[in-house]
Amino acid sequence: MSRIADALRKVKTQNEHRPPSAGRQEDSAKVEKRAGRRFDDTPPDIALPSVPASQSFHADELELAEERVIASSEIDERVGPYRKLRTRLLKTMRDNGWNTLAITSAHESAGKSLTAANLAISLAKDVRTTVLLVDLDLETPTIHKKLMIKADKGVVDFLEERATLEEILYSPGFDGLAVMAGRSATKQSSELLASPRMQQLMHDLSHQSEANITIFDLPPLRRNDDAILFAPFADATLIIVEDGVTTERQFNHALSLLDKANVIGTILNKARSA
Repeated sequence: MSRIADALRKVKTQNEHRPPSAGRQEDSAKVEKRAGRRFDDTPPDIALPSVPASQSFHADELELAEERVIASSEIDERVGPYRKLRTRLLKTMRDNGWNTLAITSAHESAGKSLTAANLAISLAKDVRTTVLLVDLDLETPTIHKKLMIKADKGVVDFLEERATLEEILYSPGFDGLAVMAGRSATKQSSELLASPRMQQLMHDLSHQSEANITIFDLPPLRRNDDAILFAPFADATLIIVEDGVTTERQFNHALSLLDKANVIGTILNKARSA
């Protein structure tokens, strides 16, 4: 078993002497054999270590709620849609043997990073699922802020060979969830995403058990070409649509830009009540 699987298993069972967190649910969907990957089968050179104790955090639920990170709540009515999304997404991914998911949006401020954070927490509540949330919005990373993580180093540092994987891996305090934090890029982010170091990491993540799901928070499509270049390497892609803001023209343009990616659906965010 690879060290990535070991690391994610450790995150999931770090409180193994306690009962599972409230809200964790069994999922009996059959895990089928994964289809062929886009990278070759050369054994990966990169292995993911366990999360250091100094990089483990336990954010206050009220502070998270201020950032609208509410998927861990047992009483917030806004959690319902995330649970429904989790159920449908897990079935789709397990039926197809997928374990990597990219999330992007047609434009800025649609709520893609917030959706990625809440979805990651919701997925991790499933007792058979471990989740790695990777912040690949390299120009303006925000995942660590939303999850109250103090990240000294991030994915950019790793890709530029100034940090090890251990130094960019964090636990936000939810069973079954680990985070690769982001930090603003100092050079062309598309070059970093296309680097051999990123390809090695993606290869390793793509060859894990279907029980281990990796979510990539990508930049909006209108900002740069990062999402266009990276999304095709993920098993599936979701597009965040902002209710009342994203136009039909913007959405159709987003679909055309992602013509090489496996777009499996859209998420309507910031929906207004009738």
